[in-house]
Amino acid sequence: MRRCASRNAALAVAILLAGALPAEDGVLFWMVDSSAQVTPQGGGTATGLQSFLGSYEAVSGSSFAARVRVTGGDISGDTFLDLYNFDGSTYSGTYGIEIEDMGGYWGAGVPDGNQSPVSAYSAGSPEYSFIVEIGNIYNDSWTTVAQSSTVTYSLLAEYIQPTFSIDPGSLPAWTPQEFTAVPEPSGGLLMAMGLAILALQRKRSYQGRVTA
Repeated sequence: MRRCASRNAALAVAILLAGALPAEDGVLFWMVDSSAQVTPQGGGTATGLQSFLGSYEAVSGSSFAARVRVTGGDISGDTFLDLYNFDGSTYSGTYGIEIEDMGGYWGAGVPDGNQSPVSAYSAGSPEYSFIVEIGNIYNDSWTTVAQSSTVTYSLLAEYIQPTFSIDPGSLPAWTPQEFTAVPEPSGGLLMAMGLAILALQRKRSYQGRVTA
């Protein structure tokens, strides 16, 4: 799993190498910051993402991260945007960017932003869409705890630059402000177990009536 703890320092050095960086058409500039709000599943009063994660019953030693899920087109399974390293190489975005405090800036990729190649998703039917997921990671297992609304490729045009750049300048970053909480697995598991027990009881009751 990639971490971004030393990212700012690395960026400062890598700016000197900007002219030698590889290029790839279509790069999405995005981040998650402390301005994000999370609405409970089913509605209710939204709370700040930082407070929401602080109250989440996370396993000791786990961490939180943000990643971008891709849907639409011919995608049928889990697909997530890759991420650029400061040297222009890319790595899998399955575990996203860790949410942390970077010198007073709280979030994922703050304050410099994350860059992800999206040229493969510029055309498709139906149109490709993107969702930012917030997850809890423990032992390389990801549990989604909140997610943004779905946004199509065309609506993200202002956040997409032609090529990767160590210094995107004034390019704005896609920074979702509204997230919806995803029920914790424990609650879903209990519900599934309850439904299974109920179904079993109904089956036994039905068999009892038949044999009688």
